[in-house]
Amino acid sequence: MVLQFPPWRHDSELAMVRDWFFPDHAKQDVFLAPIQDMRQRAIDKVNLWLFKAGQLPAAIVATAGLTEALLHDDQERSAKGISDSAMQSIHAMAFARFVNGFVDRDVARLHAAEMALDESEVEEEVLPSKGESSMYAHAATIGMPQKFVDLRHQVAHGNMPNVFYMRQMTLQALAWLWERWWVKHVTGDASRALREIEERKRISREAAELAAATPTNGSARRAIDGLGRETMDEEASKLVSRSTQQDRPHSNETGQKRKAGALEEAVF
Repeated sequence: MVLQFPPWRHDSELAMVRDWFFPDHAKQDVFLAPIQDMRQRAIDKVNLWLFKAGQLPAAIVATAGLTEALLHDDQERSAKGISDSAMQSIHAMAFARFVNGFVDRDVARLHAAEMALDESEVEEEVLPSKGESSMYAHAATIGMPQKFVDLRHQVAHGNMPNVFYMRQMTLQALAWLWERWWVKHVTGDASRALREIEERKRISREAAELAAATPTNGSARRAIDGLGRETMDEEASKLVSRSTQQDRPHSNETGQKRKAGALEEAVF
């Protein structure tokens, strides 16, 4: 899927989200402190993009869904806040949506080009007897392992494997998405997007420090309190202006969504 108006500001922002989802593959400076877990932030960013654009490549949506299931799993193991049966359902729903998003008959053709196998790649566990229009046949064209489709059918009929097995399959699905889509389609550097985030944090921090150091006596204090907001509003205005130019061929509703999303991006 090629988006005419991608909701990310530039390729660096998409690369940043890639690194948040897959920290083990991200380039890290050995002299810096370990990067904190940003997977929930990546999920939130994808949800914002989905609101703004209405649709996203299936690989991005699936990565967010599977990652969210893993985060719930981590919570269950650390705090026992979710029962095993509920955790099974969370994993099962995320996995079924992942498989359906690629090989369901109504959407398979949309992903055939971007997920097609290279000549050097070997199809895994392909069963040609399943039928040309089956999920197995569609999975074979994009190199999706048969066991992924098997598990989708299994959970669709209410036969839930144990949580440990579901967790391992979720990890394998994320590894497949990394190799089949992220490596091929997101090759940018996250540095620019990270610098922009740090700059927004700096502006907000300096405005807060200036406000804290000023006596609370009237209009001067109120003006300084608004300094950070004004600076952020300038950034938001730029984003709104940019989105307005992009929205001209589209409906008013789409334009309003883009403007609302741009304002949220300014402080995200």
